[in-house]
Amino acid sequence: PLIALHANDNAGALATLNALPEKYKSGVLKLSADNAAPNPDTWYLVAERNGDDSNIHNLTVTGGQIVSDKRTIGLREIFGQAGPVSVVRVAVDSRDAFDIAQKYARANGQTVGSVSFALQQKGGSSAPIWSVWCYSPRGSYQGLLQILATDGTVIANDAFPVKP
Repeated sequence: PLIALHANDNAGALATLNALPEKYKSGVLKLSADNAAPNPDTWYLVAERNGDDSNIHNLTVTGGQIVSDKRTIGLREIFGQAGPVSVVRVAVDSRDAFDIAQKYARANGQTVGSVSFALQQKGGSSAPIWSVWCYSPRGSYQGLLQILATDGTVIANDAFPVKP
């Protein structure tokens, strides 16, 4: 069954995170999407249910609705030592991360056609980080930017040598 999310803009990451059912809000280990230009059709989440790291679920959100909710072992998230994303600390939405990548591309005479996103946090005291894989309008890989989700600072960039 489809579960409707209640958000004004159901296409962005923050709207998706903020509209999650309470049982998942404090346990999001990873939020990701592909083919975003700037917003994706579908968001994928790995989340602990009610903060229980033995009760991990893969969620798929399309059009503002949870279309899939499956329990999983979550080995990659457990062994990768990802901590729950502090949603209240995420000030940079996916659209903002896309715009930052586009500014870097333009400073280098390029254009970003689409991106793949991943939002994760390595531990409780670390900042949530956007990983943004950039692709040209023709689909060729341009590189990776890592951006602090708290303030938009680019902390890693193998894509565009010239800063905007």
